[in-house]
Amino acid sequence: MIMKGARARWVMRVVALVVVTALLVTAARRLSFSRVLAELVVVQPLWMALALLCFVSILPLWALQWRLLATSTRTPRLRTMLGVVAMTSTVLNTAPMLVGEAAGVYFLIVEAGLARGAALSVLAMDQLFVGVAKVFVLATAATLVVLPMWMARGAQALVVAVALLSASLVVVAWRAEPLSKRASRWIPARLARLILTVGRALEPVRSPTRSTGALALALAKKLAEVLAILCVQRAFGVELSLGSAVLVLAATNLATLLPIVPGNIGVYEAAVVLAYSSFGISAERALGIAVVQHACFFVALALPGYRWLARSAATRAPEAAV
Repeated sequence: MIMKGARARWVMRVVALVVVTALLVTAARRLSFSRVLAELVVVQPLWMALALLCFVSILPLWALQWRLLATSTRTPRLRTMLGVVAMTSTVLNTAPMLVGEAAGVYFLIVEAGLARGAALSVLAMDQLFVGVAKVFVLATAATLVVLPMWMARGAQALVVAVALLSASLVVVAWRAEPLSKRASRWIPARLARLILTVGRALEPVRSPTRSTGALALALAKKLAEVLAILCVQRAFGVELSLGSAVLVLAATNLATLLPIVPGNIGVYEAAVVLAYSSFGISAERALGIAVVQHACFFVALALPGYRWLARSAATRAPEAAV
């Protein structure tokens, strides 16, 4: 069973790598890098600063969302949760696949004081609401512009994945106890108890109010990204419709679902270039926009976490020495 799971992950990575390579080759064939550099020279700093602010606003929205999803005897302070999501974002944007998710669970346990089951439930619910928000972005893009074929197919796969995750969490949330009892016959008792703990911690799934609030915050994060994309367009003197920004966001959401490359370097840019090709933007200008957009995204969402990581390391160093 373990071998089958490992083989499936290997196949998925190979398929994703082939897709990424195709995206990069398709984008690179159309580029003149001297013209790309010329495009970067004309960037307007004020619009870049506004794009950074839009991207930075994702962190407090994310902190509010995780605080809403956390189930604990003592609700973590917003400042604490802001540190948790900032550090998680740093790892997500600099480390290989699954390392960021594992780091998020660790920070929720160590920094926010959540139990392991509660931390796992927060991560699972976050993936669910982020997935629903991505589906919403794709649906919105489809109503505003014509989706390229590769995006339409990717959207179908994403809808299936989100539906499966949603069904799984609903079953665990409402049927945790019987599931735990049945699972105890086949798996170690500790893992069976973890199913029960996670199921109880999925309380927000059973609460329409908290679920609606978490989804609203997930959508607000996507709106912040759309506004940031529009600001980057203006920084290059490009004035396109709102649909263009939604399509670019949908493209990056799909292209970065499986973070094969740390920070999605190259993958992110290729997706943006392909998205802008639908609007007649030259490949050189599109790459310039993509580079600046990704840089703003990285500065806003990867760099702030280093402050909390450094402080956390400094705090725990004396404890380790004792």
